[in-house]
Amino acid sequence: MPHSFHEGSRGIVRLAWARRLGLPDLSFSDDGERLLGCRDAARELVAVVLFGQLALSGPTELVEAAADLDVDDLVEGGALLRLAGPGAHGLRTAVLGFADELPLDQPDAEPQVSRGAPEAIELEMRCPPDDVSSAGLTEREHRFTVMLPDGPAACAAYSERDGLLADLSVLVAPSLRRRGLGRLAASVAAHEALADGLIVQVAVPSHAIAGLRLADSLGIKPQGHLTSVTLPRR
Repeated sequence: MPHSFHEGSRGIVRLAWARRLGLPDLSFSDDGERLLGCRDAARELVAVVLFGQLALSGPTELVEAAADLDVDDLVEGGALLRLAGPGAHGLRTAVLGFADELPLDQPDAEPQVSRGAPEAIELEMRCPPDDVSSAGLTEREHRFTVMLPDGPAACAAYSERDGLLADLSVLVAPSLRRRGLGRLAASVAAHEALADGLIVQVAVPSHAIAGLRLADSLGIKPQGHLTSVTLPRR
């Protein structure tokens, strides 16, 4: 059963995302007003729905053009691609989830967990390139790899965002999926992040049913959506 997400934690998440999107710190609120973060040097056009409030970030011309568009079209990515024009690529759509406390599940046996980079890299070599790219383990400085006798089985890693959020991702060897190893790695990493005073964040690709189920099983509550597209060079 997921824990409730505290109001103070909501404020911290809003602060972190305001900074990421180039908005004033206290921009997000409960009034539902659409927020526009105009950054003409940005290489991405981003739409974020956070606790029901929409924020847009990117070059001024594109953000202003998107300001009155349908929120569903923005979140699904079609509107962003049309606005970005020919040459736009790298469309990303994800469900955002957060947790400020999680239940502690004790495994039957103490797992062997490595924090080293070599073990995470070895795991990546066992996985399809698309999964490796989506997890982005090498972009995250804190790694927790569950080891089995024949090598690394699953890794959860997080990076700190503004000293406020722990952006968490998980990668599991294809031959070892559906055995709870990804959940085990994610639980270890999430509790380490919470112990360091961070709020756990996941951005699960919208089509990744297994990832969404994993987040739900941990008690990480969905609270929004992230959509972004890389802009063509001009």
